[in-house]
Order: sequence, then structure tokens, then C-alpha cells
Amino acid sequence: MTRSIGDFPWFSALSGEQRQRLDRQITRRSFQRGELVIGRGDPTRSVYLVASGRILAVHWTEQGREIVYNSIGPGEVFGELSAIAGLPRSLSLYAQSRSELLELPGDVLTELIDTAPSVRRAVLVGLVERIRELTERVHDLTSLSVQQRVRAHLLRLALESQVFRAGGLLRDPPTHAEIGNSIGANREAVSRCLSDLARAGVLESGRKWIRLLRPDALLPD
Repeated sequence: MTRSIGDFPWFSALSGEQRQRLDRQITRRSFQRGELVIGRGDPTRSVYLVASGRILAVHWTEQGREIVYNSIGPGEVFGELSAIAGLPRSLSLYAQSRSELLELPGDVLTELIDTAPSVRRAVLVGLVERIRELTERVHDLTSLSVQQRVRAHLLRLALESQVFRAGGLLRDPPTHAEIGNSIGANREAVSRCLSDLARAGVLESGRKWIRLLRPDALLPD
């Protein structure tokens, strides 16, 4: 489990003295599943480092529909955009599971961006990766069928969890509704797609698990 600043890639190249100073400036926070971490419009500028668990970044439409933008896991960082730009939070973030976070004051990060080239580069690379992910998501939403989006989502989950193999087990996967919110589809459509995949022998599922039987079938056509 990631527990100190030096365990996070953004800060691993700093000197031992710098990391110790940062460790003294963090606040450790715990959140239960479903608990709000940051609300949209929040003016705070803290940066959060995920030590354990997962955080869901969502946006609520005027019609009350939840749109999931990202799921943030151990070793990842969020909140840096508000720290850098000084703008209110653009998304709401909830604990997807029981989570432990390290909270770092935003002005500490901006000072490091100014003074530590390794941190500045890591932040820039992170922003580029986020832009690429959003570009890929727009492509998926506009050009792929619901079936293809469900397969792509399961593929990402399997790769992130390092279980992309025959017999690979996804433990505590997202609910059908959560998958739908992530790919722009309703729960019923996701359920139909997963049933089709099960009948085709691609996967089998139970309460809080999905087992991949033919993971290659999740790959793009």
C-alpha cells in the first residue's frame, strides 16, 4: 500500500530531505464507499494522492444523470488542476470503495512545479495522458456501439487489474449502472451486453466478480 510521498511517481525523484518535508505537510484522510471527497464548485486547492481504494470523478447533468469521467486508483493524483489554475473544482469526486488519501496543500505543489524539474515534468506528462484519455473516450462515445463500449471497458478493467488472461478474475467490479455511467449507456443496455458475452462464452459472473473465459474476444474487431 502506498503510504508516503516518496512512493508516488510524481515525487520519487526528490531528495530524501524534500520527501520528508512533504510528508510533514500532508494530511491523511479516510473515506467510506460512496462518501463525497470534493464537490463540484468547491473553491479549495488541495491536491490528493490515492494511497488505497478508488475515487470516482463524476459530473451531474441538469437532468440529474450521472456521467463518470474517470476512476482514480492507488498511486494516482487528482486535484492538481485547481491547484495550478486557482479555479473551483469542475467535477465531484466520491469514494468508489473504502479509500485512504494523502492531502497536500495546493501551494506546495505549485512551488514544486516552479522549483523541481522532475515534478514539473511528471505533472505535464500526467496532463498529456489525461488529454489523450479524454480524446479516446470521445472517440469511443461517438463511433462505437454499446456492445463495443462494454467490451472496451471490460478490457481496460482487466488490463488495469492485471488479470487479462483466461480465468482472470475481476473482483468487486463496477455495477451495471456504474459501467453504463462510464460509457454513456443505460443499465439495461449494459446488462443485455454482458448477458450476450456470457452466452458467447466470453465471461461468467457472480456476486461481485467477473471471470474472463475468452479475454481475446474483448479486443477490438
